[in-house]
Amino acid sequence: MPSEIRVAFPYDKPAKFYEPTLIHLAPEYIFLENTFSPLVEVSPKDASLRPGVAESWSWNGEVLTLKIRDNLRTVDGIKITAKDAEFSLKRLLVRTGNTHGDFQSLVCGAAQLKTVDDNCEGIWSKGNNLFIKVIGESAFILPMLSGIDFAIIPKGSVDPKSLNIADYRNTSGPYYVETDSETGHIILKLNPNHYRASHDIPETIRLVPVDKRDKTASLNLFEKGEVDFVTTIDAAKPEDVIAFSKSHSDSVMHTTANIRTIVLVFTERGLKELSDGERRQVGKRVKDALWPYFSKIPGYEATDQYFPSFSYGALDEDTIRKIKSAVPAGDFSLREKKLKLTTVRVGDISALRPLLEKAIPGIQAEEGSNVPTFSKYEKEEDMPHFFIGGPDTGYHEDISLISYMLNSGTFGMTKDERASWLAKYMKISDKEERLKMLKSIHESSLQKGVFVPLASCPYVALAKKGWKIELSQLFANNPIWLVKRN
Repeated sequence: MPSEIRVAFPYDKPAKFYEPTLIHLAPEYIFLENTFSPLVEVSPKDASLRPGVAESWSWNGEVLTLKIRDNLRTVDGIKITAKDAEFSLKRLLVRTGNTHGDFQSLVCGAAQLKTVDDNCEGIWSKGNNLFIKVIGESAFILPMLSGIDFAIIPKGSVDPKSLNIADYRNTSGPYYVETDSETGHIILKLNPNHYRASHDIPETIRLVPVDKRDKTASLNLFEKGEVDFVTTIDAAKPEDVIAFSKSHSDSVMHTTANIRTIVLVFTERGLKELSDGERRQVGKRVKDALWPYFSKIPGYEATDQYFPSFSYGALDEDTIRKIKSAVPAGDFSLREKKLKLTTVRVGDISALRPLLEKAIPGIQAEEGSNVPTFSKYEKEEDMPHFFIGGPDTGYHEDISLISYMLNSGTFGMTKDERASWLAKYMKISDKEERLKMLKSIHESSLQKGVFVPLASCPYVALAKKGWKIELSQLFANNPIWLVKRN
């Protein structure tokens, strides 16, 4: 019997809005991970690599060979080949906008591709094999290729002049766009030719746009029986989802580990206008003001570092103790600064604003729609001094997440400095040495007040009883084929 799942979705955009090489926020990633597939995937259970569009891979010296599945076709029967994979990777290099990995330096070095027809000595195909010649350290190439930035897009689905995706029906993913909508009411259908297709996953995904400014919209629709699934990245607060699940016996809940860090990040403007000491003091005031609020929320825990304490980038307790003891004494006159803050998909600004105004008199606190680093401002004074976000920090060495952290401005630095740091990091073959470098920038950022961790919490999702959620506890993503019928 055909099955449909109605998903509360926090975007009201048409399919053409979603572009793998330009992912800024989680809803974009979620739409794309369901409609396109990468060469390799990460297991939701243990984060190990497993086949994706490529059914196998092998190394011959510095050359990675990926065998593309012979039987992978779009819903209209168009075969997806190694030529499509080669085209997709070259397209990414031409567009140069992706936020989850430095692919350019690994395969083409300093050479810049101008068109998809340009030669890149690091990428070629023959038969149904894709070849990637890696410059320097090869440890990151496969994990990086699992990011949806590196999704395989059938060449025929792309406009040859603009390189924009023109056909969201013939996709490489488990689902394709059957019905598009300028208001985001999109219907996705299962591609029976895909390797993830099975009888127990939804045949139809109906995206139901919700107002992301309304923190209760999705739960209200769930209660009315108008949606069946609330994603991990919904505007609803985790504590509200948890409480809702406890009081609604017709629901099942999914919870990740505490891989989300609520963090105060200073922008380019904040780094420029405030000294290290002022930033540390601002961060302390904000944390002292907001922790009593967060501490009352189920699942939230206190944290003094960006990465989870059990993860790859965590600092030891002695280091954290020394950083905390160095908080500058005294009181800065901050009213004259006219500080401006935005929140990005975290908390309820109406609840947070009075706490922030009491901590920092004169502060202008508003809800933002995107990470400031990815936003355009006509004048520098339009930019906030800092923002509060809640990114997925992960638990293992995920080069895609590390790259995103850098590109989103979490660790400060200029665009060129970020690129240089990441290129150097990716050239280090010894994992322990790499992690020393990561922990060093983590420690330095805390010392300089580039960011201030406020709390950690899990991601939660909700489904109607009758559906079984098999999403990962280690990641915040939402491949809907992991929500299955009981």
